[in-house]
Amino acid sequence: APAVGDAGRAALALAGLGVDDVDLVDVYSCFPSAVQIAAEELGLSTDRPLTVTGGLSFAGGPWNDYVSHSIATMVERLREQPGARGLITANGGYLTKHAMGIYSAEPPAQPFRHANPQAEVDARPRRELDESVDGPVEVESAVVTFDRGGAPSHALVACLTPEGRRAWGATTDPDAMARFTTVETAGDPGTLDPAGAFHFT
Repeated sequence: APAVGDAGRAALALAGLGVDDVDLVDVYSCFPSAVQIAAEELGLSTDRPLTVTGGLSFAGGPWNDYVSHSIATMVERLREQPGARGLITANGGYLTKHAMGIYSAEPPAQPFRHANPQAEVDARPRRELDESVDGPVEVESAVVTFDRGGAPSHALVACLTPEGRRAWGATTDPDAMARFTTVETAGDPGTLDPAGAFHFT
């Protein structure tokens, strides 16, 4: 998620500010990991308040125009604190699309400006995808999906091949899903078969 940092640095630079110059923040909070990633990439301390609304679950919810709520709340808060500045982040996709805005109740020194740091994002290193793995892999990350009854139904596994390529697997094995949800598995060895079934080794 370095793109979050690219977008934030571009927005702050356009406003002539550093992250420490921002008084109020609202980080898009679809998941705790989205907040943690944005805070780390932007250099925001998690000891400070990272929302002005209480977060996505309290103000709009996903697919319900949350950022309009954060902008409206930020405007109210900034009007109460003349001279203060606010930063709002937004994301979409699988934490793959980002937008940032800097706000203040005072007129800007320059007219509205915007930037698109897509070229910087595209220049970052990428992992190649290997869709034909039949052999050893290393767990990079995994997510377990649960059914409506609260039981694990399947796990999606991001893996690395010995050559450093990314591969995707899945499993419905109860022991594997229990392992993914109870211990750190990043770096653990496993295998993928041609159908994409993952197994720990």
